Amino acid sequence: MTIFRPSVVVGDSQTGKTVKYDGIYYLIQYLRKAPELLRLVNVGNRDVRLNLVPVDFVVEGIAALSTDEKAIGKTIALADPDPLTTAQLFDVLAEQLSKKHSVITPPPSIVERFLMLGISPPLTGLPHYAVPYFFISQSYDTSEASELLKGQGITCPNFRDYAVNLVRFVQKHPVL
Repeated sequence: MTIFRPSVVVGDSQTGKTVKYDGIYYLIQYLRKAPELLRLVNVGNRDVRLNLVPVDFVVEGIAALSTDEKAIGKTIALADPDPLTTAQLFDVLAEQLSKKHSVITPPPSIVERFLMLGISPPLTGLPHYAVPYFFISQSYDTSEASELLKGQGITCPNFRDYAVNLVRFVQKHPVL
């Protein structure tokens, strides 16, 4: 038996298509409200990496490794081997929506306190249960997956390369 452990799954890297808006999509929807203004203050965290993987990478990885005898008995982390910080994710999305990145990044403790206030969800669209993703460190050991998938010609794309497709999909389909 092989155990597959994907990190936070987002839409298709080529089409941007997804079936629900949560996770990073809260940030996309937030920035869409007023990109030129909201991009000024980066609500991300320079110390916390958020590991995102597109659904097509997860599906391809599972399909390829489910019949690979070298994967039997292993736990395979289907995750980005070089995830961006939440501050970097914010700037990538801000650039997609406004062609500019943030100007200031407040201390994480201030951002976290604000995001946990009762007025924050209606203003930002970010529910309280999603706030910890910006502040809790997580790591995935992708060495096993990378080694096994390399032989199959499968690699995890960098978020910077497919963010444009996620944003385009949300712009085309603001409500699912």
